[in-house]
Amino acid sequence: MTTQAIGSRRELFVDYLLVDRLEGASLKLHVPQPGGVAVRFGASEGDSDDHNAFYTTVLKDGDTYRMYYRGKSYHRTDEGFESLTCYAESSDGINWTKPDLGLVEVDGSKHNNVILSTGWQFCPFIDTRPGVPAGERYKGNARYDEGLRGFVSGDGIHWTEARGGVIVPNALSNHFDSQNVMFWSEVEKCYVLYARHNEGGKRAAAKATSVDFETWTEPTLMEYSDTESTTPSEHLYTNQTHPYIRAPHIYVALPGRIFFDRRTLTPEDQAYADAELDPGVGKGVDCSDGVLLTSRAGTTRYDFTFMESLVRPGIGVNNWTARNNYPACGVVQTGPSEMSLYVNRDYGQRNAYLERLTLRLDGFSSLNAPYAGGEMTSKPFTFAGDELEINYATSAAGSIRVELQDEAGVPIPGFAAADCNELIGDEIERVVAWEGGRDVSSLAGKSVRLRFVMKDADVYSFRFRGGEG
Repeated sequence: MTTQAIGSRRELFVDYLLVDRLEGASLKLHVPQPGGVAVRFGASEGDSDDHNAFYTTVLKDGDTYRMYYRGKSYHRTDEGFESLTCYAESSDGINWTKPDLGLVEVDGSKHNNVILSTGWQFCPFIDTRPGVPAGERYKGNARYDEGLRGFVSGDGIHWTEARGGVIVPNALSNHFDSQNVMFWSEVEKCYVLYARHNEGGKRAAAKATSVDFETWTEPTLMEYSDTESTTPSEHLYTNQTHPYIRAPHIYVALPGRIFFDRRTLTPEDQAYADAELDPGVGKGVDCSDGVLLTSRAGTTRYDFTFMESLVRPGIGVNNWTARNNYPACGVVQTGPSEMSLYVNRDYGQRNAYLERLTLRLDGFSSLNAPYAGGEMTSKPFTFAGDELEINYATSAAGSIRVELQDEAGVPIPGFAAADCNELIGDEIERVVAWEGGRDVSSLAGKSVRLRFVMKDADVYSFRFRGGEG
């Protein structure tokens, strides 16, 4: 069995990479909680085209949260269709404003929050590459007929087209009709692109890389763990892949999963759809939800560990119409123990809006044990650090004990479960201690296993801290 080198990075229970044995325990997907309306879409900012605002990206830059989304589709030029990109801003990721920017004229006025009139599906990111010029700290792409063009900005509001025009030609993909997300990977030391691709009759994704943002490798089709192929089990309309904020070697993807010709509306419901919806969005002939996939830096595989919805449509006819419930690109921290994701609701309807949903930090999923108890033993790994920190929660009746074993699975003296101080409570960061203390530096660099012995408890993540790597 291969020994993983995890250094001091944080590991989440979003896949089975480090899981060897489960007894009575399982990996559990957690349901995001409603956090209220983030933004209501309306005519004032150029998204008046039947409220079809879509393809949202949320970024956190220091103390400022920035939101970008497609406003109305605009007009066709010699270079293809153009659409309006709108902008909103927040100091906490909860309460958002739409600034009057005066940048782009729409219907005879510049009093709006439009930042760009570009090709379709503009998708930006903050370039964290060391040494990036100040005027190019923000980058993005937009789809044109001939491929993806790059854009750069120093402040995230004023944008210019990047050198070279088209950076990813259509010849490198068979379909860019969705958000095509890019970011600088501090782990892979290159720019990464996850682009829309049609494969096997399904909407899928392909990955490409670049060292300079101008020249990109030919995209490689992503593989999916649920099918063990490059064709996913269902259409994944968007991919929304980005490094997780507290573990950048784990790429979180929040696709919109769509079921074509899966009609859920009754004739009475259809009357509502006919009255409320733009005919171009398909009315009630399909439905969609949001799901969680993850990938590891340097790979071309998506782990579809949880086939269940991360984001269900919810109660009400308005939630079961076409192109609804698509998650935005970007998960951001919005409190000491909270992170937020954002979901398009009531797409194409007069009440269209973006909803904020919340999870605890690292809380997409967990290692979970019921009241009857359970345990997990990891695969062998090496670490760097002095202490073991976990993000966990128990009930009042629950508990967690942690054991460190050698590569063969034998408890290491002084670090057995029986030696561990029982963990009871609910904390984002708790250092595990045994009777002899909490210093594990004597085991750093050695091949070890972790064993969690649990009752009515969840472990969301762990890391060895205080070391290098």
